[in-house]
Amino acid sequence: MSHKNNPKKFALNMSAAQFTKFYVMHLLQVSEPLISEHFKAEFRKLTTNWIPAPSTLLDTLHEMTEEGLLYRKEDYKSHEKRRQKVYWYYLTDQGKEEFDVLKKKYKILFEEQQAILSQIMREVYK
Repeated sequence: MSHKNNPKKFALNMSAAQFTKFYVMHLLQVSEPLISEHFKAEFRKLTTNWIPAPSTLLDTLHEMTEEGLLYRKEDYKSHEKRRQKVYWYYLTDQGKEEFDVLKKKYKILFEEQQAILSQIMREVYK
């Protein structure tokens, strides 16, 4: 999974959609169900420099649902107010299996990038 695979991708060698999918799965492993607002808030906690575009997040959630990785249930955002209907997302068993595969696959990539950044910090910012 080195950057040699795709010279046009350096940072993490993955697209925004791939990272969004991976992190959505992680968030649903930790706490489910979630709605799109929750995902946005969690991405903001992770980094203030980048969050997925609304279209990237919604497209990713839709594709993951179509692939059988997520289950979505339409319900109210708040049962007390019962005004706004939203989709609540859950990770399916297939989604959990896929996440386990991606964790192993991406761990190597994250470690490689971490090593590169550490070296840059040591060499450039001594």
